[in-house]
Amino acid sequence: MQRSASILTRLWRTSAGILLLVMSLCAAWASPVLFVPEWPGQIKVDGKLDEACYQAPPTVEKFLVAGQPDQRPPKTKAWLFWQSDRLIFAFECEDADIVAAPASGNEHDVDGQDRVELFLWSGRADDTYACLEIGAAGAVHDYRARFYRRFDDAWSPAGWEYAVSRMPGGYRVEGVLPRSALETLGFQLRLGAPWRAGLFRADFSSRRAKSEPTWITWVDAKGPQPDFHVAQSFGEIVLVPAKK
Repeated sequence: MQRSASILTRLWRTSAGILLLVMSLCAAWASPVLFVPEWPGQIKVDGKLDEACYQAPPTVEKFLVAGQPDQRPPKTKAWLFWQSDRLIFAFECEDADIVAAPASGNEHDVDGQDRVELFLWSGRADDTYACLEIGAAGAVHDYRARFYRRFDDAWSPAGWEYAVSRMPGGYRVEGVLPRSALETLGFQLRLGAPWRAGLFRADFSSRRAKSEPTWITWVDAKGPQPDFHVAQSFGEIVLVPAKK
């Protein structure tokens, strides 16, 4: 009984500490906060999203058209999970008019394609942030950057994996980032760790030649033009225990 009480005390203190941390973060940062749960199960990175964790409600389902809050974007779901050795992410995108091509020797080919984008940043102004742009047919542009728009296209997160699959009326993207790659960017995979994250999507139309895409975002920076490379486009994520 004494041992059980001790365990409960430690759990209570841990939970209270996380709650205090989250409250202080919310006070200091006006953007939305997401709680990213630990996932104890296995993940096969195949883009199918058929593991049990994807049966849970998405981490983000409310997306906005950047700069046009009254416009309804195509349905987009995003999941984030963490494990002691990696971060897991996935998107499911409604898209009846996919504009995409397989990977080529030029990463910038994805610039004109339907794609999802995951940005990760420590929140420290001098740190680089990681950018993963994954096209609907598997093309990728991975790079890191500093504010404002100082890009390092030669960078790629060592050991990361991703996969894309088609579904009726859309596509899915799944990926993992290993601990080693995250640590080089200043991230810690531990309970309560706070990060900044951007979850985005570019949706092109084959009916509009050389047009700008519909820019879809979790957090709208509300600038004069859609721009994901500003601090205001990053929300907060906090790593929390596995859901019971």
